[in-house]
Amino acid sequence: MLTIFRRHTKDCIAHHHGRDPGRTYRRCQCPLHAEGHLGGVMHRKTLDTSSWTRAQELVREKEARGTWHDPDEKLQVTVADAVTAFLQTLTAQSNGKAKSTTRKIRTALTGVNPQWALKTQRKVSAGLLDFCRDRGIVTLAQLSVPLLAEHAASWTCGPRHRSKRIQVLRRFFQFCMVAEWLEKNPALGLEHPRGRATTVPPKQPFDAQYLPEEGPEWKATLQQVQDHPKLLAFTLLMRRAGLRISDAVTFHPNRLMADGSILLYMSKTHEPVSVPVHPQLRSALDAIEPNAAGYYFWSGESAIATATDNWRRRLSQVFKNAGIEGGHPHRFRDTFAVDLLLRGVPLDQVSILLGHSSVKVTERHYLAFVAARREQIANSVRRAWASGTAA
Repeated sequence: MLTIFRRHTKDCIAHHHGRDPGRTYRRCQCPLHAEGHLGGVMHRKTLDTSSWTRAQELVREKEARGTWHDPDEKLQVTVADAVTAFLQTLTAQSNGKAKSTTRKIRTALTGVNPQWALKTQRKVSAGLLDFCRDRGIVTLAQLSVPLLAEHAASWTCGPRHRSKRIQVLRRFFQFCMVAEWLEKNPALGLEHPRGRATTVPPKQPFDAQYLPEEGPEWKATLQQVQDHPKLLAFTLLMRRAGLRISDAVTFHPNRLMADGSILLYMSKTHEPVSVPVHPQLRSALDAIEPNAAGYYFWSGESAIATATDNWRRRLSQVFKNAGIEGGHPHRFRDTFAVDLLLRGVPLDQVSILLGHSSVKVTERHYLAFVAARREQIANSVRRAWASGTAA
């Protein structure tokens, strides 16, 4: 005999002021399950319905048949089982960035660690399993384009991260199609940010109206870190080399080249792209020693994402103490780029140093400062004309 019971979602419990309405409550749309023995086998499974009448019909069919599944019916795969199978196919290499990519895929599907979500300052978006659990969705067949669109609408990320999440969903459902669990990929119906015009937020370098050495924000930042050698070196590394925070965290002495420059990355032609070490940065690096793992700012044991978040929190405290509103580590990279542009370094060379795939990417993000450089040149020509020195 099978017994029908209802498992209530978080939204349903919240609607009842935090009280679980009970297993036999019939006035909600939470998923129904059944438990009991059929043919000497204990079952406790979902009925893939929220209608009590339909659940009773299904239970009577199963009891009359003596088995849970109809041999002639195609087996329905649950979302949880499909996600588990998909994640098992991912490689678990020792490379830190590969682990980071796997973690991001896992987060998009299963959600973030609740304890980490309480500590982080980032906005956390629900994973696919979180969404399905809250909506009472159990099997893959229940997922549709409108439901995935509703899931995507709940994300709090920007266009770039949204694009990555959509790619993960498409990859997951493609895996389900290859496994013959689905006939169509519902994620293909999601609107993709790429391939259409998107508003690019203006970059916010520190002290855009000054040379960085003269600006109040840069002075206030240096004042906060100057008594902490490792924090000072980390800050100068991001500002003087334009590194992303994860690359700065994993900075290794072997990236200091014999010609007195910092290796930024290897180009597609396998030629090194480097930037000269600023004297201020050289002094700061000489004042600290690499640890036993050979790194300046990372133990080499924890996940790169964990170490990056730790350094991001330290810099957030620096910005708060310095009274800088909207302080963010990536602004050091923006300052690096804008400073070079305003000093006359050609746009294509700045694009190479930043590692952008195209100079158009650099121009799109720093268009305002490219225009400012043109205005500088025009003013110089006008002053030359006024002094009578121009031909």
